[in-house]
Amino acid sequence: MFKRIQSFIAVYETRSFSKAAEQLFISQPTVSVHIKQLELQLNTTLFERNGRTELVPTTNARKFYQHALHLLDDWQNATDSLDLAEERPRTTVRIGASQTSATVLLPKIFAQIKKDEFNTIDFKIEMHNSEEILAGVLNHQFDFGIIEKPITHDFITRDAIAVDQLVLAGNLNSTVWLVREKGSGVYHYTQQYFKQHNIVPDHFLTIANNDIIVKMLAQNVGKSIVSIQALPESVPYKKLDDAFNRQFYIIHHEHSNQSAIKNEIARFIQIARNL
Repeated sequence: MFKRIQSFIAVYETRSFSKAAEQLFISQPTVSVHIKQLELQLNTTLFERNGRTELVPTTNARKFYQHALHLLDDWQNATDSLDLAEERPRTTVRIGASQTSATVLLPKIFAQIKKDEFNTIDFKIEMHNSEEILAGVLNHQFDFGIIEKPITHDFITRDAIAVDQLVLAGNLNSTVWLVREKGSGVYHYTQQYFKQHNIVPDHFLTIANNDIIVKMLAQNVGKSIVSIQALPESVPYKKLDDAFNRQFYIIHHEHSNQSAIKNEIARFIQIARNL
């Protein structure tokens, strides 16, 4: 039942079986089966097709959606309550962090959290690019995410929490570009830089890891757009204009109902803004 509800929420929010499958990291036929099983169980139609691709929720689907969100939260609370290693109730907070925020911002935030607070909270942190984190927050894989790409979604609340400066770093005379993968925040700004300067790179390497890019820059291999906070002092760089002063954001699902999670999100926002 839990997997069927997850699939229903993902399809409702994306209006697409294929996009829902991508968010849940399962196949499209599996999503279709989950919806069909749920429709049979509820004895109602949940989605109707408008043309070839767009799915339109029925009236019953709109009514069921709010209840489904509560069921998902209740399920998370129930599974969290099974962790009885200590007598005090524990909360699991699942965070998706982009590579820059995970290495630059998160350590500073956790340094401000009191040690005794770890007695009641288990943090689970995964590192992904911004688009993957958005998908993870939408399908409730993460309770909240920390990203740098200014992306939005109808069901997502976004709060700016800190500022980061991007620079052009490495061997500035090189014709080799080190470029992050599509979906990452740095990729977004790199493409912006290419467009702004009418650059079509002759040679580039796509690297899905900031640490690898920085280490290659330190070995005088190519050049790249990177965060100045992640750059060793030995690597030369050039400052860019204000368009490349970006924000860090915390994103979370607007329909999250767990008070403990809401409190943690508010605390992370406050700590980050005070750094």
